[in-house]
Amino acid sequence: MAVPPNMQVDAMSSGAQFKEFLSQYNKITEQCFMACIHDFTTRKVVSSENTCSLNCLEKFMKMTNRISQRFQEHQMASNDALAAQAQGS
Repeated sequence: MAVPPNMQVDAMSSGAQFKEFLSQYNKITEQCFMACIHDFTTRKVVSSENTCSLNCLEKFMKMTNRISQRFQEHQMASNDALAAQAQGS
């Protein structure tokens, strides 16, 4: 039984999204680790490292959210401009 083409596209899209998620996850993990973890003499995470890591992740999440909001605003403005241009033509 053959898989319908639209299901293949959905699966490829999901795979690409998951790959992008993993890429972002690895990037932020490495950045926060390099910025916050300095003491390798103990297996425990000290409170300053924990706080730093949480702040680093929170800052990244807020930045990502803000960029997404600005992108949506830009897209809406572009769509409005195109619609106005199409009505004017």
